[in-house]
Amino acid sequence: MNKDLPRILLVDDEAENLKALERTLREHFDVVVMSDPLEALKVVGKGNFEVVVSDQRMPKMTGTELLAKVAKLSPLSTRIILTAFTEVKEILDAINRAEIYRFVTKPWDNNDLIATLKQASVTHRLRKENKELVEKLEEQNRTLITKERELKTLNLELEKKVEERTQELRTANARLSELAMTDPLTKVLNRRAFFEKFDHEIERSRRYTHPICVAMIDVDHFKLFNDMEGHPLGDEALKRVANILKANIRKIDVLCRYGGEEFCLVMPETDVSVGLEICERLRNAIETTVFQGAEQKAYLTISIGISGFPEDGQSRADLIQMADQALYAAKKAGRNRVVSGQHNASFFVS
Repeated sequence: MNKDLPRILLVDDEAENLKALERTLREHFDVVVMSDPLEALKVVGKGNFEVVVSDQRMPKMTGTELLAKVAKLSPLSTRIILTAFTEVKEILDAINRAEIYRFVTKPWDNNDLIATLKQASVTHRLRKENKELVEKLEEQNRTLITKERELKTLNLELEKKVEERTQELRTANARLSELAMTDPLTKVLNRRAFFEKFDHEIERSRRYTHPICVAMIDVDHFKLFNDMEGHPLGDEALKRVANILKANIRKIDVLCRYGGEEFCLVMPETDVSVGLEICERLRNAIETTVFQGAEQKAYLTISIGISGFPEDGQSRADLIQMADQALYAAKKAGRNRVVSGQHNASFFVS
């Protein structure tokens, strides 16, 4: 028994299935296998299993019947049916009688099965934590029952906590998805999520023959600012730059932190001439913003290089490379300006 791994019970009357399941899962879980559903019920109550997985078609008892009994013996356990059959009546019966967490069909995909069981284990843990929280709150409620005013206040707090907990459980996957897509400092998209959206916009623009404008944006002399003012103020400055950029672009535009003090902006359905105007507004917005230094106020500027689809490239890599070359030209020309790749056009401060 490995106490560090989630503990699961597998019930199947077919020995080969049990062997295959055990081989697949033993590196990830503390696995107990049973071929007899009646014997399985004897160990459920004292086995402290996080997940119980049962085959549906068994001689002595169906998986639905077994898991319905498991639900009474171990209500916090997460219950999963493993079956090659998906009749509607059986599914409805399983949901109504055994509160099934999920169906896994035979033959199963090993990676999908492992992921499903891990998620089921997390569900068990959350149920257990929630039950412990409710029990704790009920004990506090009993302690304060004699104090009517305090009891009313406590009840409001308990309701709020329960609601917050419920909302946390509902939105956990959404938050994880958002974290996976977001740069932790600036809260704009990270490169991986940005590339996915960028490729999607290229495909859409190619299908409907719409233009795209791409801008590479770099904060001028940021290393010097960072060295003089310190990393905490440097981080605050980057966050403020990102917020200013977000506030001055459209909802359809896609902004990411490309790396360090560099950002990348995709402007769908926008040709280079309009992109130059938009980027000039961004440049001016940064230039006119006062940033707080360690001892005095400071100013930052940005240089921007832009490219256009389809004239400057047909792929994400080509468009970024062309915009990057234009950014290099903007820096070489003195910084604090917007330069277009092959269009020989720019906005700049004299």
